[in-house]
Amino acid sequence: MAKSWYLFLVPLLALLSLIEFYPLLYSIYLSVTNATGGFSLTNYSAMVRDPAFWTSANVSILYSLSSTLLAVGIGVGLIYILAQDFRGRRLCEILFILPMAVAPIVVGTLWSPASVWDDIQSFMHFVLGFHYFDELTPLFYFPVMALSEAWEWAPLIMLVGLSVMNSVPRAIYEAADLHGASAWQKFRMVTLPAIFKSPVTQFVLVLRFIDAMRAFEIPLSWANWVGQPNTIGSPVDTLSLFLYKLLFIPSFGFPIGLVSAVAVSLFGITLVGAVILLRLLGAIGGITK
Repeated sequence: MAKSWYLFLVPLLALLSLIEFYPLLYSIYLSVTNATGGFSLTNYSAMVRDPAFWTSANVSILYSLSSTLLAVGIGVGLIYILAQDFRGRRLCEILFILPMAVAPIVVGTLWSPASVWDDIQSFMHFVLGFHYFDELTPLFYFPVMALSEAWEWAPLIMLVGLSVMNSVPRAIYEAADLHGASAWQKFRMVTLPAIFKSPVTQFVLVLRFIDAMRAFEIPLSWANWVGQPNTIGSPVDTLSLFLYKLLFIPSFGFPIGLVSAVAVSLFGITLVGAVILLRLLGAIGGITK
């Protein structure tokens, strides 16, 4: 029995092969196959010559990095609030977690001009006397998209940070109190280093980056607001949205080979970005690889 423990992994490996490895391998096969079934790199050639691909790749990378950084910033702020001892702390913790329960497509709609920004514009114009600002410029809606993504997933950073903070020996905080450290000093010099040195935090941040690289719902909702639901290469097109448009808009002719090449490239870009981010986090946390 002891020698056959690995047999318990067979169902897991079979499931992973079905839902992960097979689609990936088949996508690679389609990406290097021409219309006659022969080996060809024409799909990759068409991909790198398409400006829409490079626009979408830049949007995905910038979107994932900015939303991850914003999620970390918001999450750290929430951790600092909950690190204080005040009445109603548990209620605040529950309220802070609520955004994670909202579907991403709903988040995109909630942060859209019709839901929020039109009312803010009216208040700023009629009450404060400011001029209207353009909601349909990338300098406005791209940061709002990244912020809405960060708003939804900052509670995850908060939960991980709180668990790491609770694992710090209380004697360290007591020693800081004896030396007259303020709440901010204890948070900055004890809590934050412990959080970012934790392998758990680093792993979650890398997962957040990977998930943001596959962002689809929030960019899709904004594609309708900016008036570009059927064009590719717009400032809201992440690679996932780019793939969706190629597949489901009839005018593009269902280019399955090009779609496979883009999907494989998205996998490669995400993998390289995750490795780089993991190494950077390891360097920041003082963990040698």
